[in-house]
Formats: sequence, C-alpha cells, structure tokens
Amino acid sequence: MFQKWKRKGKIQSARFRDLSMSLRILIVNISLLLTLCAGFFMAGAYLYAPQAAGRNYVEACLAGDWNSAYDVCKFPDSTFLARKNYVNAMTWKAKQEEADGQETPEIKSFFMRRKESLETGENRIYTVRYTLKGVSDAKEETLEIAAGDRVKGNFKEWYVVPKDSYVTDVEITVPVDASLYLDGVLVGKKYLKETADTVCVYKIPYLFSGGHTIELTEKQKDPYREIILVKDNSSMEFLPELKLNDSTGKVIADRVEESLDKVFQAAADGKAFRTIENEFSADTAVQADAKEQYQQICDAYLNTENNTGITGITVSSVSTTVTNAENQMQIETTVTASIEKRNRFFYFFRKTKSETVTWKLKSVVTLENEKWVMGSDFLKGVDLGK
Repeated sequence: MFQKWKRKGKIQSARFRDLSMSLRILIVNISLLLTLCAGFFMAGAYLYAPQAAGRNYVEACLAGDWNSAYDVCKFPDSTFLARKNYVNAMTWKAKQEEADGQETPEIKSFFMRRKESLETGENRIYTVRYTLKGVSDAKEETLEIAAGDRVKGNFKEWYVVPKDSYVTDVEITVPVDASLYLDGVLVGKKYLKETADTVCVYKIPYLFSGGHTIELTEKQKDPYREIILVKDNSSMEFLPELKLNDSTGKVIADRVEESLDKVFQAAADGKAFRTIENEFSADTAVQADAKEQYQQICDAYLNTENNTGITGITVSSVSTTVTNAENQMQIETTVTASIEKRNRFFYFFRKTKSETVTWKLKSVVTLENEKWVMGSDFLKGVDLGK
C-alpha cells in the first residue's frame, strides 16, 4: 500500500513537470498571489480591528503618550477638544495623580470581549481585561469603540470614544469687562450664556478632564492667570480684582495733573466751564456737579469790583495713587500749592500775601473715547478759603 501511494505522488509530480513552462509559472504566481492575499487580509484584520484600537489606547495611556492616545480617539467636533488641549490636560492631570519616578507599566496580557447587549448604533462596547508585568491582579475596564472611514478595501478604522475624558456644558463666570481665554483660545461671544451688571457667564460645550489654563484680560490692567483641574461639569467663578498695570497708572496720574492745570488756568482767565468740560465724564450728573465746583473756584479769583481775591495759584507738587476698587479706577491725589491772595482791610487798603496749602483730592476716573476723564467729585477737595 505504501509503494502504491508513493507511485501516485511520482506520477503527479511527473504530470506537473510535463506542463509547459508558462503554465507552471502561472500556477506558481497564482499560488503566491493567493498566499499574499491571505496574508494581507490576516494583517488587515489584525491592524484594522477594534481590538487593535483598544490596545493601542490602553498602552498609550499607561505610557503617558497622550499624542498617541489622541490618534486613536474620536471626540466631538469642538474648538476646546483640540489635540494640544488633550495633551496638556492629561499631562497635568497625570502629574497630580502619579508619584515621581514611577516606571511606565508594561502589559503582559490583553483581552477584549464584545458586549453585544450594549451595542449602540455602529459603536461597540467592549470589556477590556489586562494584566501588567509585575502585578498579579488583572485590571478591567469598559471601552466604547466607534467605526471610522473605510481604508484599503473593506477594512475600517476604529476609534476609542473616551467619554470619561471630557465633560460637557461647563459654565464659567468672569467679570463683565474681561476677555476670557481658555488654554490660550479666546472664548467668543457665541459661548456667552448670560450677562449681568458686573459679571457674565460663558457655557463651554466640551472640556477635557484635567488641567487647564484660565486667563482674564482687561484693557489697561494686568492679566490674571490660573491653572485649574477640571474633574466634572461643576460651575466655576473667576472674579479677581484685576490690577492696573504700571503704564496705565502713570497715564492716569499724568492726566490728573494735566486736568488740574487746565482747570486753574481757565479759572484764572475767567473762561466758561464749556472750555474744560471735556476734562470730566460726559455723564449729565457729573457735568452738572463739576460745573458748580468750577464756578466756586472762579468766584474765588480776583474780583474786579472790590479788587480782592486770589491773584495766582502755583502748584509745586502733585502725587497721585491709582487703585482699582469695585470695578472702577479711583485716584487719591495730594496737591501742594502756593496761593497768592489780596485782602482788604480798613476798607480802602489792600494787602497781598502768600500761603502754602495741601489738598487731598479723591475721585473716580473713567475711560471715555480712549481718554481718562475725571468724576464729579474731582474738585471737591480744592479749598481756596474765603
């Protein structure tokens, strides 16, 4: 029986040799093609499989390789779910949770099992179970895997949907005049939920769990920055008192001195209030009060009827402190001046004398049309006596 089988083999081999060279080459090429196709489909089935996406994601997270983790994730389309935001958020979060010097865990075994009962649409839910080198207990978690575009024929790309990596609808309250930057991105008006007198509320549709940079900027003031850790979608408030920057403080101080000079010069020349009204806020009440106070200064100057009154005011020093209180710029100015007065005695006689005075001026200043202007109480502290 053995010899008969062997003979058949020889006959078959002889028959293959009896084929023409071109036919034999064709058969070999077809065999190679079938082998390559089988290898291609086996490799594709491994590379483009939900299990490959799941393992790549788990390995990247364990290694802290957040760029690679982002590559195999599928997130909602949002400005705040960009790659750099993910990498920064996850890196900062990991630093808060992990001990220094901890080695990167190595996966020893990995297994994924599909949970058919939890399938939603084209997405699939998998139970992931893996063990780490040097650790006896297995770890288990659930991953949602979504199908992507088709690649290389019938294969699909698969992505992890890590819904635990981001939160939704986070409300952030900031001062109404401040611009809000989140991770370096200006939060536009389309995210504005509501505005009150002093604050406004932004609603961020998506935000990664982890570390984020909050920055508030306001014209003429130093920016405010803070790094925060987002764990859930709890509302947040950032209402710092933004400090005036040095250059703006100097501008305001210079404006105070300039306004004083203009007021005293106009009063000495007997000019009407309208010539200096632009030194004060355009608010109707402010204008009315300032006009009344200016008139009192004008009345104190030399009177042509009795030839008495102030003949000159020389300001020797002006020192101004600018502060930000209750969302307003406030000034405290100390003015030292020399006043020359002409007084009457025994009815017919006149005598001129000089005295040094110090005034404490307090007022609110506001920015109107790119110019700092004084409040209604700016001239209240100017006491010229009788």
